Amino acid sequence: MKITQIIGREIYNSRGFPTLECELLLDNSISVTASVPTGTSTGPHEAAELRDGGMRLMGQGVLKAVQVLEQTIAPILIGKEPNVIVADEQMVALDGTDTKKNLGANTILAASIAVCKAQALVEHMHVYELIAHLCEFDMVALPFPMFNVINGGAHASNNLFIQEFMVMPVGVSSFHAALEAGATFFQTLKRLLNKNGYYTGVGDEGGFSANFEHDTQALDYIVEAIEIVKHDFEGSIMIALDVAAGQLYDAQTKMYHIHGKPMSTDKMIELYIQLNNNYPLYAIEDGMAPTDVEGWHRLMEELGSKIQIVGDDLYATSPQRIYEGIEEQLTNTAVVKPNQVGTVTECLQAIKLCKENEQNVIVSHRSGETNDTFIADIAVGTSAGQIKAGGLSRGERMAKFNALLRIEDQLSDQ
Repeated sequence: MKITQIIGREIYNSRGFPTLECELLLDNSISVTASVPTGTSTGPHEAAELRDGGMRLMGQGVLKAVQVLEQTIAPILIGKEPNVIVADEQMVALDGTDTKKNLGANTILAASIAVCKAQALVEHMHVYELIAHLCEFDMVALPFPMFNVINGGAHASNNLFIQEFMVMPVGVSSFHAALEAGATFFQTLKRLLNKNGYYTGVGDEGGFSANFEHDTQALDYIVEAIEIVKHDFEGSIMIALDVAAGQLYDAQTKMYHIHGKPMSTDKMIELYIQLNNNYPLYAIEDGMAPTDVEGWHRLMEELGSKIQIVGDDLYATSPQRIYEGIEEQLTNTAVVKPNQVGTVTECLQAIKLCKENEQNVIVSHRSGETNDTFIADIAVGTSAGQIKAGGLSRGERMAKFNALLRIEDQLSDQ
């Protein structure tokens, strides 16, 4: 089966901003669609999106991307059988830049995901099966979910400097069991917050955006909720933090600013050591700014043997940056987000590189999401081990979790 038509469409993400959808038609009249998310907390090393600029939609429109998709990318794909590796190579070559600024990483990724889905159809595979085949993996596995339960930083209008407070069920026997534990915890925390007069509306990623006075107050409520539910399920619940410290860092003064107060790299690390001593931490993501290399070294020395030290903005899913970070021993875990790098192929290369070098992997959503569930297929097909898809609320977040439930059912029936 060959590609007969590619249609671009400006749609809207979970934050009400425009993003791009690609519809790909095959010559048997079957079609697939793919849509790309948008980050709010974006790192300086991410591939470049193509946006319209100007006054319309605050400059965030993607009609230029639609035009590029239909008039520049479509001609090199139409008439050919879908092959994501070949398509990605052609689109990257056509763009001709390191940052994908000519065609736009959002434009390229929408086509890349659509081609991957179409290839799976043509080869009579589930998408996660095709991904495992492309990576030359013999087995697939469900990831452990990291549930966003409290939003702060750039994702909520409150006083918290930590961007994401997450909980992670560990020691559970299935994804179904992990999701049940997460849902039980989420509703328990909601009741606890309501009981104490806290607002339980949610932020961009589906976690509660209560206006706590301090980050440790949020952690104390999480621990209290863990104590309430810990006998309701197998395993235990750990805490993961995404600090997004690059947004707190002044590169000129080399100081972090928290609640209006400057903090040195040493003081930040002391804070993380204290948090690890006081709370059941599993991971700290982006604990240092991407340019604070010495801080990453120190953080790994102090806590790398105890918890996951996670690089997100530090790596931006770039295989080259991940390789350098592994060589310099900056982290023991990397976040992978397809739209940071712009193609399915490069995303899979980044994951394979991590797995070959004993670096843990977290496949992740973005703050401005769509209902596309492709990251669930990536997490399973690569046996990534962990996934971030947001809180246990908001349809675009639940779409990923529910997709993983269906995949687990499919695998258990085989």
